[in-house]
Amino acid sequence: MQSPVDPDTPMQPIELEPGLRAFVCPKSSGHWIPLSAYFMWRELHSSASDPLPKDYKPELADDTFQRALICPESGYLLVRYRVGRGLNFSVDRSPKTGGVWLDAGEWDALKSKGLHDELHLIFTAPYQARILSEAADSHLQNRFRERIGADDFKRVDEFRSWLRRHPKRRDIIACLLDENCT
Repeated sequence: MQSPVDPDTPMQPIELEPGLRAFVCPKSSGHWIPLSAYFMWRELHSSASDPLPKDYKPELADDTFQRALICPESGYLLVRYRVGRGLNFSVDRSPKTGGVWLDAGEWDALKSKGLHDELHLIFTAPYQARILSEAADSHLQNRFRERIGADDFKRVDEFRSWLRRHPKRRDIIACLLDENCT
């Protein structure tokens, strides 16, 4: 089986986690995880795989402009899926075989967020919709921060938090919007 990032390089079989059969590219250190191997591992393993420290910070390359990769099993183009949840990278999945390509460090990054045993959920429409929604919310928040200024935005955010907890928030909002309320 040839590497998706370097088609001239044969991948080597490894055990990514105890019981998880995968392949590693000796040049890029990326991993190919066949779908059947992943589900077999997931079915047999408990969340007892060695967790990474809470302060683990993955060192990952920016994959924004990575070229399209080809599935080493089927020859189809791999489809990219955003990971989100504090991880700014994508994972590639074969639409034909369901196998997954992870660049170097991405397995550990997924593991640091507890996503390694939920990898299959990343490829679902609800998960991807949530990622897009979170990105849109973050973009909008950044726009307001730029328009209002960081200090005033912080004050607005504190007020919003207070207002959400207040039992008369609807009256307060009405008063804020009514020019005659004094």
